[in-house]
Amino acid sequence: MSTASSPSREIISTRLISAPPAQIFKAYSDPKRLARWWGPAGFTNVFHEFDFKPGGIWRHDMHGPDGTVYENTSRFDEVTPERIVLQHLDPEHAFRMSMTLDNENDRTRLTWRMLFDTTEGYEKVCGFVPRCNEENFDRLEAELAAMKSEIEGPHELSLTRIIDAPPEKVFRAWTDPALVVQWFTPPPFITISAELDVRPGGSSLITMRGPDGTEIPCPGVYLEVVENERLVFTDAYTKAWEPSAKPFMTGILTFENLDGKTRYTARVVHWTAADKEAH
Repeated sequence: MSTASSPSREIISTRLISAPPAQIFKAYSDPKRLARWWGPAGFTNVFHEFDFKPGGIWRHDMHGPDGTVYENTSRFDEVTPERIVLQHLDPEHAFRMSMTLDNENDRTRLTWRMLFDTTEGYEKVCGFVPRCNEENFDRLEAELAAMKSEIEGPHELSLTRIIDAPPEKVFRAWTDPALVVQWFTPPPFITISAELDVRPGGSSLITMRGPDGTEIPCPGVYLEVVENERLVFTDAYTKAWEPSAKPFMTGILTFENLDGKTRYTARVVHWTAADKEAH
């Protein structure tokens, strides 16, 4: 949630994030990680200086999707695991930014407060900065998911994406055969059929076709089904608890509601590290 307040020249953005404050602080304090997620959607960063301590300078270039380069210089005024304060030093775009990380049952209430030095500077950006901050939160959540996957062991792959659709639509895309055949395989492969009995113990059979015409059947069984929230399936069984010849993976999908959007997380746990590498 983001708000802009003209009399106070302040923009406030806040979000409850499913990660403890220590993880979010780590995502800020590591410049390699910060460069991956800082800024609105489509922006990239090149860091020239990052001295993450009170009085330290942060100097970086933000590259916009259209190729425009935005030079940024800031000074850290306060750095603690609960609060980061910096002063953006561009005279035409000067503001003080306070970022607080409040623990709420091992989740984090992250709040950004941007107080602009002048009303003119505030009015130049108040129309788009709240939206940009929300996109920045989206990117932070994706980076946090990547950090989590790095420590989950040698057999697991995971990804997280914020999808601009509610959970019921994303869940349906995974459980409606007519929709699955439209998106399930990357080009040049296609999905030619999907037979889905979406219930615990129900079987699935998705058949793909390669560019050379080879058909690849992918049988499996659902282990857990929570409508619009969670799907767990495996190829360790083919149907009715019949073991497969070569178990490869178990997939765990979660669909979390974010005010009409979905935080979609896909985890795949493999039988061996070699299977993970192949996948």
